[in-house]
Amino acid sequence: MELDLLSIIGIVIYLGIVIDILQTTLSMQGGGWLTSRFSHFFWKIFLLLSGKNGRSKFLAHTGYILLISIVLTWVFLLWSSMVLVLYGNPGSVINSTTKIPADFWEIVYYSGFTLSTLGIGDYIAGGDFWRMLTTIYSFTGLILLTMSVTYFVPVLSACIDQRKLGISLSTLGSTPQEMVINSWTGSDFSRLTSKADDLANSIIKYSQQHRAYPVIHYFHNNKTKYNVILQLTRLYEALIIISNKVNKEDHPEKEDLNPLVVAFQNYFETISEVTHISLMNEAPPAIEIRKLLEKRLIEDSGSPELSQGEEKDRRFFKTLLHQDGWTWKDVNAKSS
Repeated sequence: MELDLLSIIGIVIYLGIVIDILQTTLSMQGGGWLTSRFSHFFWKIFLLLSGKNGRSKFLAHTGYILLISIVLTWVFLLWSSMVLVLYGNPGSVINSTTKIPADFWEIVYYSGFTLSTLGIGDYIAGGDFWRMLTTIYSFTGLILLTMSVTYFVPVLSACIDQRKLGISLSTLGSTPQEMVINSWTGSDFSRLTSKADDLANSIIKYSQQHRAYPVIHYFHNNKTKYNVILQLTRLYEALIIISNKVNKEDHPEKEDLNPLVVAFQNYFETISEVTHISLMNEAPPAIEIRKLLEKRLIEDSGSPELSQGEEKDRRFFKTLLHQDGWTWKDVNAKSS
């Protein structure tokens, strides 16, 4: 059987969407080829509509609207692909009573109830090939509905974990300097080092959830105190201060902070792969240390000497903040 151009386009769309669904829900390597691009474009539109303001309540609704939009896009494109294949072949669908070939809108109707697996029966396939095609689309619709539901549940669970991480990090402090001060007991930084393993595990889990469910990147918390990207930036700045700036006699052992260092490197690697982020060229402002001088946790007012890796990581965070509607001032601004 020769297929016309409409049928070929329909088949290409079908294969492309099936691949995208499988990549998004099963691959554990980030979103599919279409879902990743659609999600990024969708977020940029919402960010522009919010005035690029991370505090906007409008942005807080982006995540679940995007999730619903992804599924609706899958359904629409699968539906369209079936319509194109059938409409390009007159007689592929017929009225079950009169045997008259279906017109365009009747084919749209037939394709819709096939994908939804309703099986109404007032229109039927016009031959064995079309019966087989109908069966394939019916199974695709069933699998799509099942995979969508099974995808929704862990995504929402991952979003809860994301919020929990933001709240957990907020207990350390609202600015990098405050995190350093709150970690100091008067003799060591055990208030931080004692939590390092648990915090590292939470950050690694959060990173890997991005790989499995990259859509959680667009579930935005508009509160500066609990926003996970802001809090991770603050913690990383605090680690740089503790590692490079506090008095040597007060400096914690390298092994005590290593779990957090490893967790952050995993975070940078995963987010880079999932979001395909392009780093901003401009470096963030110098790390603020005035309050630490007042507390005599550091001896001089010079900025910490940073390695190339640390400078790159700070630019990474600056880029993430910009894409999430924040500025670097928000990192050091205390808020409720």
